[in-house]
Order: sequence, then structure tokens, then C-alpha cells
Amino acid sequence: MANPQALPPSSLATTPFPADIGPHQGEVPQGPPHLDNVGTKLVRRIGAVLLVLLIGLAALLWSTPAWGASTDVVVLQRGGVLFQNHCAGCHLNGGNVIRRNKTLKRQDLLREGVKGAADVARIAANGKGQMSGYAKVLGEGGPDAVGAWVWKQAELGWPRR
Repeated sequence: MANPQALPPSSLATTPFPADIGPHQGEVPQGPPHLDNVGTKLVRRIGAVLLVLLIGLAALLWSTPAWGASTDVVVLQRGGVLFQNHCAGCHLNGGNVIRRNKTLKRQDLLREGVKGAADVARIAANGKGQMSGYAKVLGEGGPDAVGAWVWKQAELGWPRR
């Protein structure tokens, strides 16, 4: 007679042995699927928020010029256009075709007591020496825009474009 405690051979293959409990070699244990989705969604949302904050911070920092937060890029662009249209005839590349030692180079401006964009704007509007003022020609805010642009170029050494 057969042993009543013995299992049939077909059931031995499905019987869990200690080696079969837990992950097999190369397998990664899986948690409940609903928890994995929640964790992944949370990580993605946090990542998206951090990315937006990082982009916003970068835009804020890069939009603020190191040479003066009050000088706006639009003002500089306008100043450059006004300078090209009304000033470059005598002050090409920051020079001076009338009086060679009265250039718009930084060292010459400082020597003449011009210490910033506001001083350049005042001279552009009212004139100085042989140069007449251009307040009406430059229009409202024009002298300030030209002053900001000229001072920026002087700080950069009047780079050629």
C-alpha cells in the first residue's frame, strides 16, 4: 500500500520550497501596482514643479543685467538705434571725428568727469562744448536711452559688431 503522507509526483513541482520564496535571480520585487503608479506620478509632478521653478529663476537672473538692474534691454536697443541714426556720424565706434581726444571711450569719459549713463544722457540732451544738444531730435526718453547704450559700450570697450 502507498504511503498516505506522500504527495503525488505532479504536486511536487508546484510545492514552494524555501529557494522558491522571494525574488528569483535577476527579478526585481514588485509592490502593489497602485502604489507604484502613485509614487511615479508624485515624483513626476515634483520634478515638473522643480523644473518650472528652475527655469523661472534662470530667466529672472539672466534678464537682470550685471551692470545695472534699472537699465532695460529695450532701452538699450532703442539707445543703439538712436545712436546709429543721430550720433554715429561724429562718434563712429565711440570715437570723435571733430575733436579726437573727446571720445566716448571709458577713460576719456571719466577724464571729462562723466561717471555714468545719466551724465552721458545729460550731454546728449543739452550738449557740451562744440556739440549742441539733441533732446528734441532724440525724443522723450531718447537721451536716457542713448546714455545707457553709450555707457554700456564704454564699459565693454566699444566692441565692433
